Amino acid sequence: PDSKIFGESVHLVREKFGRQLAIEQPVLGADIVIPVPDSGNSAALGFSQQSGIPLEAGIIRNHYVGRTFIQPSQGIRDFKVRVKFNLVKEVLKGKSVGVVDDSIVRGTTSKMRVKSLRQAGAKEVHLRISCPPHRFPCAYGIDFPTKEELIANLYSDEEIRKYLECDSVGYLSLEGMLKCVSYAKENYCTACWSGKYPIPFEGAGKF
Repeated sequence: PDSKIFGESVHLVREKFGRQLAIEQPVLGADIVIPVPDSGNSAALGFSQQSGIPLEAGIIRNHYVGRTFIQPSQGIRDFKVRVKFNLVKEVLKGKSVGVVDDSIVRGTTSKMRVKSLRQAGAKEVHLRISCPPHRFPCAYGIDFPTKEELIANLYSDEEIRKYLECDSVGYLSLEGMLKCVSYAKENYCTACWSGKYPIPFEGAGKF
């Protein structure tokens, strides 16, 4: 979050994502907004500021566990999800919770997280994602190389909601995301959301 991309603060742009997300995908009647740390922190702050819903720390991250979605096998990803986060039951119990995360890729991590939030006592769980649905694989080095791995490529939003067993799910639109940055829009790669790959690559036909 303390980085700069094209001269813009990553934290402040992510905060704008959260504000725009609250406009596009409000969580009516939520008691609290919580981020999925750490990547959801800035957007959750913006979501809270825009919506007026109090921001709380309902999920505490274990900083000694690395990124889960880039692990080489599903078994390792599942294990690391279980040990990566601790839930603050006193914050969550009996509450309708808006959960702000930066992305849903395969969906398995989010499903486990929703289950954990309910076990911790959350009355309702509403997922809000501060980027568009990932429908296309990344050809440039991020570890989701096939369409078959991407839940948003396979299912509708309602089917995703049912799979995750949450009360609602909402994504930031691509137009809303690009509205939050000031640098020339065409200079951002949006391939994993739009399917428009800016640089040719070997095997492009299979994408």
